[in-house]
Amino acid sequence: MVRHMSDSPKDAKLPVVHPAHQHEPLPAEVLSGAPRTLVKRTVRIFRPSNNPMQSGRNANLKWRVDFDGLEKGDRWINPLMGWQSTADPMASMRLDFSTKEDAVHFVEKQGWGYFVQEPQFRTIKPKLYKNNFVYRPGKLPFVHTK
Repeated sequence: MVRHMSDSPKDAKLPVVHPAHQHEPLPAEVLSGAPRTLVKRTVRIFRPSNNPMQSGRNANLKWRVDFDGLEKGDRWINPLMGWQSTADPMASMRLDFSTKEDAVHFVEKQGWGYFVQEPQFRTIKPKLYKNNFVYRPGKLPFVHTK
């Protein structure tokens, strides 16, 4: 808890920081002033999948931090347009990082709970056209054309 000078009596002493901890940065939640509902959030750290319309595989090298929805059912249907609305200011926020370690360090510094979703890479089995004509003992494959 952060104390202001006007909140404490004049003779009260501020807590003494141990010399070993003087070089450690303060957690951001101490200084941000954000409400408790935003401070104690759970986030997902993941690598987004590639766009299915593109064939390149080197596009998404970034790690992304995405916020889970609040537990209170913060979504409702907008009566005018029928769209879903939300009261969560963090719902549309995305943070990108170059490495997973950077993302984890940032999330821990903010004091958020997190889980890491490792990427799943596709495996391409090598196929050769000539294998269609390789002799296999036994019954010949019969392929219907109609």
